[in-house]
Amino acid sequence: AKTGRIALVHNGIIENYEELRAELQAKGYVFSSQTDTEVIAHLVDHLYEGDLFDAVKRAIVRLRGAYAIAVFCRDEPHRVVGAREGSPLVLGVGTQEAQKENFLASDAMALAGVTDRIVYLEDGDVVDLQLGKYWIEERHGQGASASFKRVERQVRTVHAHSGAAELGPYRHYMQKEIFEQPRAIGDTLEGVQSMTPELFGDGAYKVFKQIDRVLILACGTSYYSGSVAKYWLESIARIPTQVEIASEYRYRDSVPD
Repeated sequence: AKTGRIALVHNGIIENYEELRAELQAKGYVFSSQTDTEVIAHLVDHLYEGDLFDAVKRAIVRLRGAYAIAVFCRDEPHRVVGAREGSPLVLGVGTQEAQKENFLASDAMALAGVTDRIVYLEDGDVVDLQLGKYWIEERHGQGASASFKRVERQVRTVHAHSGAAELGPYRHYMQKEIFEQPRAIGDTLEGVQSMTPELFGDGAYKVFKQIDRVLILACGTSYYSGSVAKYWLESIARIPTQVEIASEYRYRDSVPD
């Protein structure tokens, strides 16, 4: 941010980031990138008045789009604030051996081997993590009329295999996921006797017969995966397939056949 005071991690797409960017530039903020993530950091910094939890709550009511964020402040080093809307975010509650530790992650699997006590945050939730404690508030409404209310979310015990989250011999997790694809497909098909539409439930054959084209909506690396799926569907299944960027598709005037 302008003062180097705010840092954050963000997964998602902020659709009104250009509008917010112009507003913050007019207030003197200098941007070093074109990302929507930097816009959130500057916005939180602009709204910060000594309470990070309050600043994040005031910031998210101005965001349109999807996000899961973890926000840090130089002036409050023992505090992390998380928030989600449309993107996954979980809270890991410290075990008895680590009473003062709480965690944020995109999925329970990422916390395998660290804690098995998981809180699945809901859309609109904001969570304040401090040493040995946390609390959650849920958002009602958007913009100037938004309000927040303290809530309790169930702590679930999730037994995740820590080996699935370990890097092993691979240089990075993308490489690990690439090489694990054959095993993942094998595990998915284990016990399947024949590949028939009935695998997808009663009446699936009739539904499949009525499909004359496929539309795939995705973002980021999922968009590239969808492009590969388009190639397979058209070359193998001979079904016309279209791939669109999900965050932009909602603003299009699609023409049905």
